[in-house]
Amino acid sequence: MREELQCPVITKDGKIIGYGGDQEWFTKEFQRLAGCGSVTGSNLAAIYAASDEAMKPLYEPKTDACCQEEYLKLMETMYTYMRPGFMGYPLIGRFAKDFSRYAEDKGILLKAEKLFLPKKKEQSLKFILGGIKAGDPVAFLILRHPAAQLREDNWHWVTITGYDEENHQLIWSNCGEREVISWDMLFDPDIKYYVGMVRFHRYLEKKKEERSVCVNWC
Repeated sequence: MREELQCPVITKDGKIIGYGGDQEWFTKEFQRLAGCGSVTGSNLAAIYAASDEAMKPLYEPKTDACCQEEYLKLMETMYTYMRPGFMGYPLIGRFAKDFSRYAEDKGILLKAEKLFLPKKKEQSLKFILGGIKAGDPVAFLILRHPAAQLREDNWHWVTITGYDEENHQLIWSNCGEREVISWDMLFDPDIKYYVGMVRFHRYLEKKKEERSVCVNWC
């Protein structure tokens, strides 16, 4: 089985420049260096807005939703919620809290589910594939991974948008690129890797209950 959510394909001057956002579009140097969390948050907002009428307030551009100018406005807004510190933005709990706060300010209540430092491939895949099947993109944090393919992606957020079960692959948006990654490599039990992930459950009415539940230590 193969499934992929509707990730925005960003254009500029009629040309495709991104599968989701790219932190290199930010205007300030530190944003370009450490703004990956904000980009992932923007991707989640845009995917939800495009797929669910009730979630449209998460991204309401004045013109074309896939225009880089409009998407950058979303990224800049998200950056005010997900402002990185000196060490960047390597915290899944903070991501869950900040994105939920952004959504609530738009009148939408979300409940975050988090998985941190999973020990088994099956545990990670259940979390990720379950999210995609439910229509929920997954914010994925790579803290440290020794694979050569991920050498440039340590201490970095990406947006998982799909999967291919037959070929054991995940699809994600990484700095505006659509990448296909082997999940056997990503969750190789014979190596030490440190990752975390967040997905959200959608509520259409505001509730007073606690909004965040943790699947593992976080």
